[in-house]
Amino acid sequence: MKQQIIIVIALLATSNAFAESEALERHNESCVSCHIIDHDDDFYTKENTRMKTHFDLRRQVSTCAVAFSVGWFPEEEAEEVKFLNDKYYKLAK
Repeated sequence: MKQQIIIVIALLATSNAFAESEALERHNESCVSCHIIDHDDDFYTKENTRMKTHFDLRRQVSTCAVAFSVGWFPEEEAEEVKFLNDKYYKLAK
C-alpha cells in the first residue's frame, strides 16, 4: 500500500511539473510576444497591478486568449492562470 501511495505522489509531482513547463512555454509563445514591455518578475509584481483577486487574473487570461485567438482549451487557460498565480501573484482562490 505504501508503495502505491509513493507511486501516485511521484506521478502527481511529475504531472504538475510537466503542466507548469507547458504553461511557461505557452506563456512565452503567446503572452510575452504581444506585450511591448519586458516580462520580467517586476512586470507581474509591480505595485499598481490590476490583478487584485484570483477572478481578475482568470478574467485577464481569458480575455487575452479570446482577443488574440490563441486557441487554448479551457484546461490550458486554467494552467496559465495557475502558472501565473503560483509564480507571481499568489492570489487566494
